[in-house]
Amino acid sequence: MRILLKVRPKILICCTYEYLPLASFFKGVLGYKLVYDVQENYVKNLDLNPVLSPEKKARLSSIITRMERVNGVDLFLLAEKCYAKEMPEKTPFLILENKFAGEIKAVSSFKPPQKDGYDFLISGTLTPAFGTLEAIVWYKEILKKFPDSKLKIIGHCTVPSYGIELQKACENTPKIHLKSSSFPIPHEQIIDEYSGVDFAILPYQNREAIKDKIPTKLFESAALGIPVLIGGNPNWLDFLAPFSGGFPIDFFDLQHASEQFNAALNQEYFTKTPDTSILWKSQHRDFITAISSL
Repeated sequence: MRILLKVRPKILICCTYEYLPLASFFKGVLGYKLVYDVQENYVKNLDLNPVLSPEKKARLSSIITRMERVNGVDLFLLAEKCYAKEMPEKTPFLILENKFAGEIKAVSSFKPPQKDGYDFLISGTLTPAFGTLEAIVWYKEILKKFPDSKLKIIGHCTVPSYGIELQKACENTPKIHLKSSSFPIPHEQIIDEYSGVDFAILPYQNREAIKDKIPTKLFESAALGIPVLIGGNPNWLDFLAPFSGGFPIDFFDLQHASEQFNAALNQEYFTKTPDTSILWKSQHRDFITAISSL
């Protein structure tokens, strides 16, 4: 409120629903245009939190819904294409996906070289629904055949009890480097972790709240020339297929873990250069046009 009264903006971009009631009220006082940056389907995401009781989910869902339905939003920015269908009431809208902010790294088509170990990376939010624990167990199976392999895990852990589980799972395995934070980690640090990595891992469970989204990590890996090992999500496979950017792995099938990983090693990656549509600059003009129209 202090900032609004001091700056008196012409346009206010609200990046989380908690601020919307205040933003809506002061729009009538200060007369700015109000933009709601919809970064998540917050109601749907409640199903991903294992510590919430059904009663608390229902209560939080009601609170979020009321906050998001305030009057006076002039434009909705949707971070995923699927949000247009999931939240049809949010209109007018502009889809701005979580695309890579840099440039595409030029890489030639390649097969991973045969060696005694491979470097894996799990990055971003660390939650049960995102399969981090299952990926650790899977990695330990790979370690039996490729003993020099390393696993880096870096990200924001939103459930404290799950963070403790991850720490216990990594004990006695010195080749796992876990950097779990109770606060979001600067994006630059996450991008730095891609250096020297052979494979990025997206072990997400095929949950209703996740399956139609395109994770930021897919855009990052595609732009940086890092192959991705993913669960069998058809949308993600379709995203990677044009340039052979990844390979499907069943992280729950430990019996065939080495066999599936060997198949991934025999795959040729980045047979084509990814299209510039994976970059932020491909939607920059649309964003500027939308803001200018306000």
